[in-house]
Amino acid sequence: MKVIGIEIDKKRAICVVLSKDDEGSYTNDTGKIKFIEIKDDQNNQEIQIFLKEIHNLFDTVQPSQIAIISRQTKGKFAAASVSFKLEALIQCYSEVEIGFVSKQTLTAYYKKNELPVSFDNVYQENATRLAAYLLRE
Repeated sequence: MKVIGIEIDKKRAICVVLSKDDEGSYTNDTGKIKFIEIKDDQNNQEIQIFLKEIHNLFDTVQPSQIAIISRQTKGKFAAASVSFKLEALIQCYSEVEIGFVSKQTLTAYYKKNELPVSFDNVYQENATRLAAYLLRE
């Protein structure tokens, strides 16, 4: 089983690809693409490039599940509006349903469970935690 966990942070989608074999061993299959970034969200060409890059990643990996860490829409800690634009572009992918998991759910889960796989860069931690959470069953 192969999954993709995504954390949207400002103008980039941090993607982690994990797989789990029949014996329960986890493998980090992220490879070279650590994140996909958009520099100018008002430039239509950049929006199109982001859309193609993220959907090409999904097509290449062919995951059974994709999920995004949900962000606050209101209040003092509300996410940037650009992040919701990126989220919508990701959700346009029609081959696999895109799910959402809250940070609170992940925090509660990892209070009782260890992260079974390592990540290459510190900024990938939350996306890795999400991907491993998706493979928990």
